[in-house]
Amino acid sequence: MQKRFVSIWFRHLTTDWLTLRRPALKELPFVFAAPERNRIVITAANALAEKQGISVGMAAADAKAIVPSLEVVDEIPGQADKLLKALGEWCIRYTPLIAIDLPDGLILDISGCAHLWGGERAYLGTIIKLLRSKGYDVRGAMADTVGAAWAVARFAKVKPIIEPGGQKDALLSLPPAALRLDPLILERLQKLGFYTIKSFIGIGRSVLRRRLGQDFLVRLDQALGNADEP
Repeated sequence: MQKRFVSIWFRHLTTDWLTLRRPALKELPFVFAAPERNRIVITAANALAEKQGISVGMAAADAKAIVPSLEVVDEIPGQADKLLKALGEWCIRYTPLIAIDLPDGLILDISGCAHLWGGERAYLGTIIKLLRSKGYDVRGAMADTVGAAWAVARFAKVKPIIEPGGQKDALLSLPPAALRLDPLILERLQKLGFYTIKSFIGIGRSVLRRRLGQDFLVRLDQALGNADEP
């Protein structure tokens, strides 16, 4: 059976959840924040806050200086995990094989399932439409591998359904971050001048291993379908 996976990305998971509980927040820029190294740091921002230049990792004091009307809410530990578990259980109607993908996603093994909804396009469209109707800002993608589906959902500006065997072509124009790499590896790639996957995919494996490590090759192989990802 052809393996097929769907990655669902909840772009504003916890802030969407709070907006559903407090509808007045829908018209306000707000963030979640938590203590970190003697600072209060933003851990999540709603879409309105992001549009005004607020981002995760920014100090809450700096964010308030940029947007004085910004509402800062204390982060709720474990809330993302709890939400994803509930959303994953809701998705069991579409496949019995679901994994939580912290901090903001789900992975669905949909092998052999899509035909029950009239095909892959109808299958993915149904899930995304219903999640959006529940109040969540989501993107989804489908591919032969978890890695490719994850990358396309978060970084691609093309069609969300990658045809069987098409994962390599779908990845080439995407940034290295689409491979779910460690930040240190991403920093090294940037210093080497590699800004897309296409810029290094043709380099010999021994060279890549020496410069970037085995974990880098594992992520690349998983996305391309050359290595299994349970």
